[in-house]
Order: sequence, then structure tokens, then C-alpha cells
Amino acid sequence: MPELAVERSGSRGGGFQPAFLKAVSIAFTIFVVGYILIPIVVTLIMSFNDANMIRFPINTWSLKWYRDFLGSAQFTGALLNSLIVAIGTTIIATTSGVLAAWAFERYPIPFKNGLYLIIMLPLFMPGVVLGLGVAIAFGGINIFGFQLYGSRLLLMIAHSLWAMPLVFMLMEATFRTIDHRIVEASYDLGGKPLQTFFEIVVPSVSTGIISSALFAFVISLNEFVMALFLTDRDTQTLPVLMWLSLRSAGTPRLAVSAVILACAVFACLTVIMVWYIRQLRKTAR
Repeated sequence: MPELAVERSGSRGGGFQPAFLKAVSIAFTIFVVGYILIPIVVTLIMSFNDANMIRFPINTWSLKWYRDFLGSAQFTGALLNSLIVAIGTTIIATTSGVLAAWAFERYPIPFKNGLYLIIMLPLFMPGVVLGLGVAIAFGGINIFGFQLYGSRLLLMIAHSLWAMPLVFMLMEATFRTIDHRIVEASYDLGGKPLQTFFEIVVPSVSTGIISSALFAFVISLNEFVMALFLTDRDTQTLPVLMWLSLRSAGTPRLAVSAVILACAVFACLTVIMVWYIRQLRKTAR
């Protein structure tokens, strides 16, 4: 009888623990989701405010500040700068990151651990350090009369210092999933290295490449600190202009700018999810 009592007591305790952990997990998940969504929702609501200052609650709803944003050459120009820089960063970071990851995975490289550390180092460096370092190192360079400092090109290169290590890290893990016997079979059948890479390898890791490219795009689009150091009035990005505008006047135009940046991020995440689901369906067939 005492043994039976102990057994029942243990079973009750065992049932209590999973229920408790489940409740804590659900509560924590709700907290995290709310913590993420509340600022986004509040910003979205504030973008429809008719007042001249950011204030809550809203008395009058209006699209006034959306029209104001689209009618402002300064803000639309900054948005265009952000998009151009983000696209350039995506091209540079994705190309270099994919090729570096393939080289690390495929070929023996001297001092591989040291090179790996150097490639990943910028990802853990503060933006202010990278921005200031790039400004000092390249600030006085002139290429055939083209001033590198303050140009979109320099900002693309600087943003790639953050984006490329991320692409490299994601693609290195992706390349490890490839069956290298397929690559060897392509070589045995007369396939050239470039032909094999683009016709065999790239289609096999297309989901990883698309995801890495979109992550690089989002990183560049939203980056602020390095852009603050490296842009001038003609090349400043939208996050930089938002910061400068916030210091002078906090109008709902800033909320509109934030909504536009958030929409770009959601669009990239949607593309990643759609592409991933599409590839899963292809694999299932």
C-alpha cells in the first residue's frame, strides 16, 4: 500500500509538470508575439493621424501624411537611395558570400579557421566602429574624379560587411546538405566546374540563396549607424533622414516612413515563405 501511494503521487506530479510547462510556454509565446506586434501596430495606427505631431489617441483619421510622404522629394529620394543601396548590397553580399561558402565547403584552404574568423568578425562588430573605420579608410579616395566618400557605392560596400558574413554562414550550412556524389558524377560525365556549379549546385540550394539574398536586402534597407557616417545630403537613406527629422519635428510622416520600411521587411519574409513552401511541394512530388 505505501508503494502504491508513492506511485500515485509520482503520477500526479508527472502530470502537473507537463501542464505547467505548457502553460508557461503559451504565456511566454503570447508575451513575445505581443511585444513584437504592439510597436508595429501602434506605428501603423499613428501613420493615419491627421494631427501635425505624433500623439495618442488619434482624434481624426486621415491619409494626409501618406500623401505628404509621396509628395516630398526629400523623403522619396531617401527611399530610392535606400532601395538602390539595398539592391547593390544584396548583389555584392550574395555573390561573395555564396562563392566563399562554396570554396570553404568544397576545397581545402590554408588557414581555414583563421579566415573563417576574419569573415565572421564584422558581424559582431558595432556599426559605429565599422562606419567610422570605413569613413577614415576610404574617406579621401578619389577614383577618376569620383569621390568615394558620400557615395552609394561606399555604403553598399560598408553594408556588405554585415550582410556578407550572414550570407556566408547560411550558405555554408546549406552547402553541407548537398550530396557531393552528384557533383562528382557531373565531373565524371564531362561537366566543367562552372557548368556544374550553375546547373547542378545552384538549383539544389536555390532556397538558401533566395533567403540569404533577402536577408542581406533587409539588413541594408534598415541599417542606420554606418549610413549616418557615410552618406551626405544627396545620398542619405530613409533611416538616416528619419533620425534627422525626429530631432527637428516628430510628425506622423515618420510613422509613415516606418510603415513603409516594415512593409518591405514583411514582403521579403513573404517571398521567403512562399519560395520555401513551393520547394517543399516540388520535393514532395
